Amino acid sequence: MGIARKIFDEMPVRDVVSWNSIISGFLQNGEHGKAMAVFSEMGRSGVKLDRTTFAVALKASAGLGSGKEIHGRIIKSRLGLEPFIGGALVHMYCKCGAMKEAKKIHDRSDPQPMVSWNAIISGFSLLQQSEEAQSFFLYMLEGGVKPDNFTYAAILDTCANLATVGLGMQTHAQVIKQQLQSDVYISSTLVDMYSNCGKLQDSELMYEKEPKKDLVALNSLICGYSQHGLGEKALMVFEEKRPEKVNPNRTTFLSDLQACAHKGLLGTGMCYFHTMQQEHRLEPEIEYYSCMVDLLGRSGKTEEALGLIEGMPFEADAVIWRTLLSICKTDGNVEIAEKAASCILQLEPDDSSAYILLCNSYADAGMWGLK
Repeated sequence: MGIARKIFDEMPVRDVVSWNSIISGFLQNGEHGKAMAVFSEMGRSGVKLDRTTFAVALKASAGLGSGKEIHGRIIKSRLGLEPFIGGALVHMYCKCGAMKEAKKIHDRSDPQPMVSWNAIISGFSLLQQSEEAQSFFLYMLEGGVKPDNFTYAAILDTCANLATVGLGMQTHAQVIKQQLQSDVYISSTLVDMYSNCGKLQDSELMYEKEPKKDLVALNSLICGYSQHGLGEKALMVFEEKRPEKVNPNRTTFLSDLQACAHKGLLGTGMCYFHTMQQEHRLEPEIEYYSCMVDLLGRSGKTEEALGLIEGMPFEADAVIWRTLLSICKTDGNVEIAEKAASCILQLEPDDSSAYILLCNSYADAGMWGLK
């Protein structure tokens, strides 16, 4: 963008197309602040802003919280009732989490563009308001509006969040009817939906049918098997079904470590923990260490678990100390249990669970009357 901006600055005459191009360029490169700075500069230049200018600016402003100001300028320009601008406004307000304002604009739009319907469904989903998203989807169907591939993908995502397999299967049937099952995002979301709903065979079948297998779908399948207590199956999927030339990411390794912890596979877990660092240059974050602490504890290696925590390159949080304290009950190591409880209470003084877990450790060690 540096060269493009230099050429733009050297232009003797800059029309609306050139202004829109430079704003779009910054937006596409994720430089929202610079895009908005050029938009403001354009406003001062005297060049008349058009519908494309406002649409691009609304996209850039969604991440900066300056959309209301642009909305005001749109109203003054009398472009607010255009479907193209209306859809961009709805999208902007949804991105900002202002669903009430988004719905107001959507309801006033005539016609109501598909991008507007999809933005509201996706907006509710991003806010973890999946029930509202599904209600709006049903309202859309009742109005005779035909969903597109983005709609189906968004509603399948809400079915995954709520584990509503009934609506998910109905949506899947419509996807087949509309011959959209080859859509990469839809097929990946189907894997995730069936996985979250516990329909693991269907999830694996969707993965096998994917036209282009991706890491997102693979991670969903591995995570599903892991969360439903099928750790060995999760690891088998990772080893046998991973697409060629596709490197695992952080989510993949976290699911693998969770699977190892559920099954007590210490050697395999240690291998993955070192592989992610040495071969893939992925530095483990605290949740990865927490998995390893759990795995070491389940294998009766409480002292090694403590050593792992103390050797972390960042401060331990209460969650990982609580994991260590929980495994001390099984291992019977009261000394480490006391240290873990002390660290928890330093971080969260009002945490009563630390006292309960420590008392359980004393009781299991036959030390109830000694403390």
